[in-house]
Amino acid sequence: MYAGNRSGGQGSWEGGAAAGAEGPGPAGPLSPAPVFSPGTYERLALLLGCLGLLGVGNNLLVLVLYSKFPRLRTPTHLLLVNISLSDLLVALFGVTFTFVSCLRNGWVWDAVGCAWDGFSSSLCEESSSQKCMCDAF
Repeated sequence: MYAGNRSGGQGSWEGGAAAGAEGPGPAGPLSPAPVFSPGTYERLALLLGCLGLLGVGNNLLVLVLYSKFPRLRTPTHLLLVNISLSDLLVALFGVTFTFVSCLRNGWVWDAVGCAWDGFSSSLCEESSSQKCMCDAF
């Protein structure tokens, strides 16, 4: 069986030799088993979908109110707008890849998609001085 979340490295099989080692390995491509059950992925997708919708809606509301009412244009409110804008970007770019992966019962993107997901979330979250989100993938 493929050890998808083990520290053995990519291409490591449980109970067998690592990729490139001597001896015959299992036939066929390496295909990681799902980390969670399908029901858990559905619940995670529902949770991420709700968080994404709430994040987009609430942060757009903050930005619209700030632009509509001139009396809100103070330095303190500008800081809140900055945090709201970065949270909006996290809700759009940081949650999307993980949400789609939950709908498909595992990470469906390649290594570049994984790097982009981590980079975009970290970039947007660091700009608002928030703690990092952790993905279960």
